[in-house]
Amino acid sequence: MKLIDRFLLRHVLMPLGYCLVGFIFIYIIYDLFDNLPDFVRAGTPFRQVATYYINLTPAQLYIIVPVSMLLAVLYALSHLTKNNEITALRACGISLYRLLVPILLLGFLISITVASINEFIGPNAAYWCDQFVRGQRYIGRGQEVEIHIHRDHAHRNAIGRRNWFIREINTLTFELRDVQVDQEREDGSSERRYIAKGAKWLDGRWWFHDVEIQNYDLSSNPMGPPRSVAAREMTEFTEIPRDFLNEIRYSPDFLSSSELLRFVENNPELSDRVRARYMVDYHYRLAMPWITMVVTFMGIPFGSQTGRKGAFVGVLLCIGLFFSFWVLITFSIAAGKEQQLSPFLAGWGPNLLFLTIGLVMLYRMR
Repeated sequence: MKLIDRFLLRHVLMPLGYCLVGFIFIYIIYDLFDNLPDFVRAGTPFRQVATYYINLTPAQLYIIVPVSMLLAVLYALSHLTKNNEITALRACGISLYRLLVPILLLGFLISITVASINEFIGPNAAYWCDQFVRGQRYIGRGQEVEIHIHRDHAHRNAIGRRNWFIREINTLTFELRDVQVDQEREDGSSERRYIAKGAKWLDGRWWFHDVEIQNYDLSSNPMGPPRSVAAREMTEFTEIPRDFLNEIRYSPDFLSSSELLRFVENNPELSDRVRARYMVDYHYRLAMPWITMVVTFMGIPFGSQTGRKGAFVGVLLCIGLFFSFWVLITFSIAAGKEQQLSPFLAGWGPNLLFLTIGLVMLYRMR
């Protein structure tokens, strides 16, 4: 890495770090206003509260990181412009666009990081936090609740032609209790029924124990008495634990993009309206991490132009830009779910619009 790259990155990374820490603490304080009374009534230990906020942070990075990056870029470039350091570097024969490479590369790397967290860590962390808060509220009311036990769940696999009825699901261990699975033929008639006292997900397969298997003829009449088996590997089942969790975690905040897409693919009977809503959430979840890259393109020209107007103007500009961005995102998502925009355009449209504006402003920079 060249000296000039380290110089520019140092001017961006320092305010970025301060902004990230500051906004995280602001969000924690904001959340405490809602949940602190529940923690106090439930007598929640400090260690559990700390664990809750450690898990809550990854789920909110898609909001915290872009505004922090925008503010850091605005501050860094306005400071460098105000002190004529950008002018001095250009006078040494360094192209303006060459100066922007480390900042744009930083924005790209942060977007990749946020995308990974948003896909693999954020949804599970958000669901855990939601269940934890619900549990503390029940405890505060003097009620015991098993927050990781989901009861009376029905699942339809339209592609595999199977109907599941599950009395209890442990969302942590993926253990099932009192399971019934009805296998249908292509014409809709009953082919086979499995009734098991329990099931476990082991080595990528469902294992049923204490199973009764009842076969049916073409008229859906039982073919003799049911057959009992102590344990059986259900190699013919394509369902995975995530299929059940995707339905339990009804909010898109608790599902990754791949889980949203799998849910839509496994439920071809969804109406066009419901399918559109899920596909909008799918594209929006893919687009969220790249907001950081978009605001980097926007922040560079604005930061250069506000250098001589003071830091206060830069802060106001940051707030205005980010507010307008999120307003556009909100309207775009709403229009997509009402089928007034295609799911792709609803999810990616605001990013593409602001990215275009940023690229045009970059091109016009002198």
